[in-house]
Amino acid sequence: MKRIEQSNRVRAKILEVSRKLFVSEGYEKATIRRIIEEAEITTGSLYHFFKNKEEILLAIAGEVFNEAGETAERLVGEMDPPLVFAMEVGLQFYLCQKKLTIAETYLAAYKTQGVTDMIGNRGSYRSKALFEKYNPEFDEQEYLIRTLAFRGVFQSLLEEMVHSGKIDRLRMMATVIQLGLTTFGVPKEEMEIALQKTFRLLKERATEIEALSEGLLEIFVNGR
Repeated sequence: MKRIEQSNRVRAKILEVSRKLFVSEGYEKATIRRIIEEAEITTGSLYHFFKNKEEILLAIAGEVFNEAGETAERLVGEMDPPLVFAMEVGLQFYLCQKKLTIAETYLAAYKTQGVTDMIGNRGSYRSKALFEKYNPEFDEQEYLIRTLAFRGVFQSLLEEMVHSGKIDRLRMMATVIQLGLTTFGVPKEEMEIALQKTFRLLKERATEIEALSEGLLEIFVNGR
């Protein structure tokens, strides 16, 4: 039992240090050597749990993506699928705008095969749960295709945010929400209502959203 507890502590330490380095320095600059040094572990200890930095990123990304969805649902307070989706996208944009190193880490995550597979599996399942009533004819493959297509849109806008920053970010967020809702067959009228509610919530509950975003940032840095 003690051996298992010690093993769990070492793994948790690797993830904690990795999160902090990804946020403070960006994913690319946070080398395996730095993670080992900051965690005060041996090289063998790290590779016992993770074969490379991408596997560390995958573990962190899964946690953050799940928390974003749960946070959006708590904020909306009802199961309004278009609004939940819009708030989930909005919160992730807010987090990436708050600290560009997080945007860089998101971007790195989207470019890894492991995260692509995770988004394909978890994302298509969530897309079906949210939007099945609009698309009763869609099969699993269709949800997968559309989930990955939306991921590509999100990724390209993150690249613009990180490397250029010329596009107004509120406009960018509104457009990506519209594209996402369109991708999953939400009627135009419902889409417009979701957008209006999203921006009203962002304005009226700015303090709460700031706190929620800080909570997401805490998840990103320190885990649950």
